[in-house]
Amino acid sequence: MEKIKLPQGQTVNSYYDHEADVLYVSFGEPRPSEVLDTGEDLLIRFDTATGEITGFTVLNFSEFGEEIEEIMGLQAAGA
Repeated sequence: MEKIKLPQGQTVNSYYDHEADVLYVSFGEPRPSEVLDTGEDLLIRFDTATGEITGFTVLNFSEFGEEIEEIMGLQAAGA
């Protein structure tokens, strides 16, 4: 398999499921994909034929958002 590549010129679609606290992001039209589980609440979907990322899923998204806010706050305080 080739290296996984970021998509170029694709439409980005997203959906946040509040009840499940899951963010779904897809690039372009839906297509068959394999899933790479990073083990850290991030699932990356990719096309095995092209190596192109077709989307990703963030589990426990509200926790992820809190972590981003903390990092941004630390960076702003250190600037």
